[in-house]
Amino acid sequence: MLFNNLHKERPFELFHDYYARAEEHGDKFAEAGCISSVDKANQPHSRFVNFKYFFEDNLIFFSNYESHKAQQFEANNKVSVNFWWPNLEVQIRIEGIISKCEEKFSDEHFQGREPGKNIAAIISEQSKEIESYELLKDKYQAMKEKVENGEYTESRPEKWGGYQIKVNFFEFWEANDDRLNYRECYSRDGDSWSKFFLQS
Repeated sequence: MLFNNLHKERPFELFHDYYARAEEHGDKFAEAGCISSVDKANQPHSRFVNFKYFFEDNLIFFSNYESHKAQQFEANNKVSVNFWWPNLEVQIRIEGIISKCEEKFSDEHFQGREPGKNIAAIISEQSKEIESYELLKDKYQAMKEKVENGEYTESRPEKWGGYQIKVNFFEFWEANDDRLNYRECYSRDGDSWSKFFLQS
């Protein structure tokens, strides 16, 4: 995950410090967070995504704009994210409001990605049913050959781009052998943040 112009308030600096420690301690998927959303029938859904950036006060990842989770974001723009770093025994809960990133930002990120990942984004109809995984692989291979032969220009499809979560809550949780777990929280109130602790 890349950090840029991160807000100077304590919770953002604390997240950055924990993240750096997770990487130093060998947590291989430190950037992976479980994001939860709620659909229009009030059914919650959760899945892991790779967060690529934390810019200012926005946590950013990329996905298909026609997927199930995209529909859930449209129905309810309030989401939560959970990071778990086992080598630290630290969990960080985040809540915020989700929206799409600017197209220019998504274009720039797409151009910097590995070609194979971009081909997957181009051919994917994420969350749609398919008869077999082999058909998806065949679809991928056909597009890969078109790109390599110059028949198709590798450009960002409109259905794919960034999502940004404007963070308004953090909980920093540390495990304790006696289950007396440490829980330090921050909640946004306008332009300021309030700090408090929760019992384990």
